[in-house]
Amino acid sequence: MASLRNGYVDFVKKNRSIEQAERVFQQRLDDAKEIFAEFSDAFEMRPCPVCGHEGFTNLDSFHGTYGVAQCQQCTSQYVNPCPSLDALAHYYNHCECNAQLGEIFRSRVKAGSIILTERSAYVAGLIEELLARGKPIKVLELGCSSGAFLSELGDVLTSKGLADRVELSGVDIDAEAVKRSVDPELSLHTDSAEGFAANNRSTFDLVMHFELLEHLIDPLSFMRAVCSMLNDGGYCHFHTPNANGFDNSALGYNDFRPLAHGIFPPMHLQAFTPQNILHFILRADFKLLQLDTPGNFDVDIVKRFHERTESSEFSFIEEFSEEQLGVVQGWLKRLYGSSHMRCTVTK
Repeated sequence: MASLRNGYVDFVKKNRSIEQAERVFQQRLDDAKEIFAEFSDAFEMRPCPVCGHEGFTNLDSFHGTYGVAQCQQCTSQYVNPCPSLDALAHYYNHCECNAQLGEIFRSRVKAGSIILTERSAYVAGLIEELLARGKPIKVLELGCSSGAFLSELGDVLTSKGLADRVELSGVDIDAEAVKRSVDPELSLHTDSAEGFAANNRSTFDLVMHFELLEHLIDPLSFMRAVCSMLNDGGYCHFHTPNANGFDNSALGYNDFRPLAHGIFPPMHLQAFTPQNILHFILRADFKLLQLDTPGNFDVDIVKRFHERTESSEFSFIEEFSEEQLGVVQGWLKRLYGSSHMRCTVTK
């Protein structure tokens, strides 16, 4: 019980300030509307990115712009019609919100960030499992941006005496982010996952990506490319928002949010859950090793940012002490109820 009582984490102290959250949210929204205005005539309809079914029901549009659909077969939510590759290339290479977010990510490097620290410790454990097979291994991060996570992971491996047995590489489609690498020792490349996979079949023992799957027009093609890059028995480890998680449920995609909802075009194009992710990874030719929702910020986000109304079932959270909030956050983690989902699969 002690671990649950200590489970409360302050979003503002450990992630970003309220001012940063508001600035990034507004810039994201402005950039989203700009992309819609300029490119929406070329948006294309697509089947459900989770199960492939063609039938859907329209939900509320995203801030009066992008269409949001719900699959009639698996109930997954996704953006439809979907932004084109040209629209996404413009968004990721030219829109200001990505530069703002990149600055926040770079500020976490070697700063004791709870996000990077927990993530690097977990991945280091996976690397130790793979090294126990007796051979040096190759590790790839897709969507590595400027390499903040790889840099911290390298430090962790060095501290454990494992660095000389692990080769770290990163790939990102954002050329500017790769140019701003936080660590000159990192091997970073500019490419798409599918493009990089074409020349790196059966090359890696661990491929990882964080908060990336929800950004893709065709996440199934992406995951099959990942599978092709893995050696037999290799691991793919990834994180993605849990659209059924507590703060995503309390604050919808049309509310102000300090972190993006599972649906937030043109950035987040489909929403994954612990229910639909299993079906998705089986379609991508993987087997599930581990799935949990280890998020830290749900209760603090709802406490700080949920609009207080008499009709809201979440308003009473104001009455909870930090100890009680910690207990609730601990419950959310154990019951697959946090809005942050972590998954490890194997080829």
